[in-house]
Amino acid sequence: MLIIKMGIVDNLSSLSDEELSFNKKAYQQKKKTKKKVTKKTTKKRKSKMKVDEMSPKMNQGMLKEAIDDINREIARINLQKRKLNQQISDADSGLELSRRAEKRLQDKIADLLEKEASLKEKKKRITVDEESLSDKLLKIQKIRSELNDV
Repeated sequence: MLIIKMGIVDNLSSLSDEELSFNKKAYQQKKKTKKKVTKKTTKKRKSKMKVDEMSPKMNQGMLKEAIDDINREIARINLQKRKLNQQISDADSGLELSRRAEKRLQDKIADLLEKEASLKEKKKRITVDEESLSDKLLKIQKIRSELNDV
């Protein structure tokens, strides 16, 4: 029956057992081969059919849709880029303001240090003057006490 389907022989009774088994093997090999070929051609046909079935308008529509998708993605990326650039700009501005404030504070500190040095110098002079005046007052009191004694 298998051999008849293959079309290898017309009359089964005229074949020996060896020929029948050989023909059976040949049929099985041919059947396997057919399946492989059928699968490959089916795949090719399907892909060709898809391309052939699509009209130029459908192709253009699909291409237009793909381009629109790409354009939307580019617009989204550009928006993100602008936001990031704005954040960088804001950070730069904030950093610049901080640097200016730091510079002002450093200048104030330098001025205060100069004033402190000046005040320390004045304090030293005043302390020396105070000691001098104390010495003079002691001398005056000593002289007064001597005059009172006389």
